[in-house]
Amino acid sequence: MYNNVTKFIKNYIEKNKRKRFELDELEDYIIHIYGGKSGYEKNGGYLELYAGILKAVDEGKIRAIKSSNYNGMNPPLKTKWEIIQKESFGQWDKNEMLKMSDLLDFRYYERHPEYENSVEWEYMRNIYSFLKERDNREWASLEERSLELFYDEKFLYSKRKDKIDNKILTRLSLDYEDLKMKKYGEMFIYWKRGIDKIKKVIILENHSTFFSYKRACEMGIDIFGDLPELLIFGQGKKIINSFSFIEELVSPLELEILYFGDIDPEGFMIYRSFKERYKDLNINLQIKAYMQLLKIGSRKYPCVGQRKNIRDLNFVLDEFHARFLDEYGEMLKNLWNEDRRIPQELINYEYILKGDR
Repeated sequence: MYNNVTKFIKNYIEKNKRKRFELDELEDYIIHIYGGKSGYEKNGGYLELYAGILKAVDEGKIRAIKSSNYNGMNPPLKTKWEIIQKESFGQWDKNEMLKMSDLLDFRYYERHPEYENSVEWEYMRNIYSFLKERDNREWASLEERSLELFYDEKFLYSKRKDKIDNKILTRLSLDYEDLKMKKYGEMFIYWKRGIDKIKKVIILENHSTFFSYKRACEMGIDIFGDLPELLIFGQGKKIINSFSFIEELVSPLELEILYFGDIDPEGFMIYRSFKERYKDLNINLQIKAYMQLLKIGSRKYPCVGQRKNIRDLNFVLDEFHARFLDEYGEMLKNLWNEDRRIPQELINYEYILKGDR
């Protein structure tokens, strides 16, 4: 069991580049080594694990984190541990580093030789090989390039369930452009009328309203004076990133883009963020839809758990003011101050059929 404890220590440092680990992580590793719980128990189970840990402590390989709790077992062990690393003077061949220094900046590693391990060196060689051929390589997604260089398509994700050290690009002062990779969002869901020339687009925040608009457009029914050639389901905040895919359908500079979402702080935030992100495009509220929503929203729905940013409200109010619709702006302000909202789903297919009243 002790040998497996030392294997865990070595592998953990190389893979995670962290010194602290949970007791459960060590036990799970050893259970996996023995092919499951039964194999673990046949090899002495917890008592042998306890003995292996004590030996590793005696040999100065690990130490318990005093502030952590005990695990409730008999004999007890602390739940959190730290690997004791001996002073490192660097594991990498300096001549090889010098050969690759024409494309890689090793200054960080010279200051921090503790990062010179076999796993990082393999990544380094992969990156160097790519950079040598960069001009002949095509652009790829973040996931595709990560799989190629680090054997893990999610390696560079900032939010991962498992905590790993994925800061190698920072240490090398490289960015996504250096590695010809892009972080793509998911493409939006859309419906296109059977017309080649797209002039007007309406983006709907929510799924139900998207389908109500789609049904109306399929019947050739204009929606408060608008009959778009393209409808887009924004999926809430996702549209802020996913709208970049519009160029695969049409040149966005030629479009009239209308946005319709919930009357609430989040809906206003989405619109402001979206319009500011694509400030070169002709983006406006589908103002008549908002007017209709304010007219029929006699029941004011409570607005719970949404962050309020007055900039978002003022951004929308400015657009109403520019259309000389200050009376509707006052209604929006009242809803904001009363922590009330009006969901866009009130504009359903049946309501659209009744027309602009």
